[in-house]
Amino acid sequence: MVIASGFIEVNGSEDAEKVVNELKMRSIEVNEVNNEKVVFLIERETMARIKNDMELIKDINEVKNVYLAYYSIEGADEESIGPGI
Repeated sequence: MVIASGFIEVNGSEDAEKVVNELKMRSIEVNEVNNEKVVFLIERETMARIKNDMELIKDINEVKNVYLAYYSIEGADEESIGPGI
C-alpha cells in the first residue's frame, strides 16, 4: 500500500469547492482547503496508481498544478537486520 500527500493549486478560491468534490468522488481524502490550495491524502495499491491518479487530477479544469509533498510505502521502514547488528 502506498500513501501520498500533497497539495493542489486551483485557479481561484472559488474553484476549490469544485475540486474538493471531484477529489472525494475519486476516493481522495481532503485534509484542508486554504484559499487556492487543497491539501490531499491518497492511498493506492502501487506507486504507479498514485502517479496515474495525480496525472488525472491535473486534467481537472480548475487545477493549475499538483504537488507531491510526501509518500510512504507500507513496510518500507522494516529493514531486516543481519546477525551481530
